[in-house]
Amino acid sequence: MLPGAGIGAATGVIAGLATLLVGLPPGLAAVNALALGIPMALFGGAYTVLCARGIMVVGVFAPCALYWLVGYPVSRIVQEGSAGLYLGGGLGLSTDVLAFYAYNALLAPGLAFGFIWLHERLVPPWLLRIRDHNVLAAGLAQAYLVYAERVFEQKQRRAAMRAHKKQRALGA
Repeated sequence: MLPGAGIGAATGVIAGLATLLVGLPPGLAAVNALALGIPMALFGGAYTVLCARGIMVVGVFAPCALYWLVGYPVSRIVQEGSAGLYLGGGLGLSTDVLAFYAYNALLAPGLAFGFIWLHERLVPPWLLRIRDHNVLAAGLAQAYLVYAERVFEQKQRRAAMRAHKKQRALGA
């Protein structure tokens, strides 16, 4: 769970830093960091567990995008509500929560792309370190190895096709 949770938590850190960068109070930055970081860490960690259990397919964008279509807007609702509580004592959500959800759902595929990209780069080295004493990690490490083999074979086929086309063009 740790690598996915770490990636999710990083979004909270970024939100907190962005809040400070625009000159808002440090208290609000802390609220934004925690209120976005905690749900994103939970969703990120759960994504890693779903991959380890074989429910989510490693390296496939669509399931990840659908997952974050729920996870990101829910996390943003928690963040906005928490910021409202901090600033004014009431939930800071707009009167149209569905529109807020829909807007954030539109942003979710971009987040999913970044998340899956980071997940594919950060998680496998961690899994290789802990797979000897963690059955789920061993299974997920194996899934990533199979995925890496598929990508490698696909690259080899494309290179062979390019070489064949080039050879045909030179021979013609």
